[in-house]
Amino acid sequence: MKTDPHFLLFVGVKSILRCDEAETVHGIADYVLSQHRSLRLLSELIEWTRSTPIPGVIALVGWLRSFLAVRPGDRCNGAAWIARLGNERWAIEKLPVLVPELGWTELEFNSLPDVVGLSVLVRSLHKYAPVWRVFRIARQLHQRHEFFKALRVVELIGYYSRYLNIFQRGCFSVAVMSSHSNPHGIAFNLAARKCGVPTVLITHGMPVRPVARLSFDLAVVHCEAARQTYLEEGCRLDRVLIHGRRQHHVAMAAGRLPEHLTVGIFLCKDVNEEGLRALVDRIFGDPRVSRILIRPHPKNLWTGLDKWIASQQNLQVHLSRSGSLFRDLQNSDIVLAGNSSVLIEAVVAGRPSGYVPGLDYGSPDLHAFVARGLIYPIDHGVCFNPDAMLRFYQRPDWPAVLRLFADVDEDQVSVMRRVIVIMRDLASSQRCC
Repeated sequence: MKTDPHFLLFVGVKSILRCDEAETVHGIADYVLSQHRSLRLLSELIEWTRSTPIPGVIALVGWLRSFLAVRPGDRCNGAAWIARLGNERWAIEKLPVLVPELGWTELEFNSLPDVVGLSVLVRSLHKYAPVWRVFRIARQLHQRHEFFKALRVVELIGYYSRYLNIFQRGCFSVAVMSSHSNPHGIAFNLAARKCGVPTVLITHGMPVRPVARLSFDLAVVHCEAARQTYLEEGCRLDRVLIHGRRQHHVAMAAGRLPEHLTVGIFLCKDVNEEGLRALVDRIFGDPRVSRILIRPHPKNLWTGLDKWIASQQNLQVHLSRSGSLFRDLQNSDIVLAGNSSVLIEAVVAGRPSGYVPGLDYGSPDLHAFVARGLIYPIDHGVCFNPDAMLRFYQRPDWPAVLRLFADVDEDQVSVMRRVIVIMRDLASSQRCC
């Protein structure tokens, strides 16, 4: 039976729509709108003109921008990799140094349109994604979904068309990525699969359900709990390794906390300003707290953060300017955060940590850190109690829970040695389109 040539793209569309049903995605979309007046005006225009071609035209601009944002590398073979955001780059950028013989090519993202991409688009519109078809898809989706979902689908189509063109013109041995639930990540994975290029996932955090049902020849995941999530969500992981954290592991203190405490508040990208303000006031109610260190997310979306810090009359509130997560962990006696995998890094580093609901706009206990006994809950209306927090981590059964969320028995160097062996094996078995 003949396979539909657009089957994988159809899978991608279903995947992104499924991922975008998550409450977290809705929350971030609404949050971005709240931070930018121009986007709010555009959103209002789209709703006012919902029954006209205008939203479809705006979606076409998103499709065109996605296609032209990707710039092919200087070579068209070896290992292809993408990193649109800083945390994706951090997860992957060491590999070209560790396995240089694979000949690495980054397919970079540009804010300005790629001239070569524009030429390719003009020559191949009939082959990859005719304008009228994308326009029709956008309009049909907007009749059933919010506009941001329709836009994310056409962005996926744009990325997929561009990546497919690049993979078909080249002979890549492996495709490496870190994002798997955003349009560019899903598109990259599916275009590589279409061309028979082995795919490798190097994660930079915990997965958020629902997860796109993608296939990977090798996945290096955050922890055992993350591996379970990927499998339960329907991903195909042929070979799985877990990031090693023994090199960062410090046992929890057996005695008492210091008399003068520095509390680190590690923010998500969608900061709830009211929740942060209430938390700071509450923390300073404890006389032992002498300093608060606030670390913004690498992809911070709160445009008013610097202004809020400057407005604080308490000179003991400081904004971290350090690029190093681990340095900020070392400078904190206690760590507080919302729905962030940084809580795993904190307890691995031996820092008593607390989950604070309402610090961001995600679902309560999104990663089930509290439900599964990993992280101490900072409940509303309960006094901030550092000693009770430390006792939580001194429980005899807590180390077993930690190992579900962090492999503290193997270091990352040994894990990467195995990654290198597997990647060499995958590259040697490569076949071109």
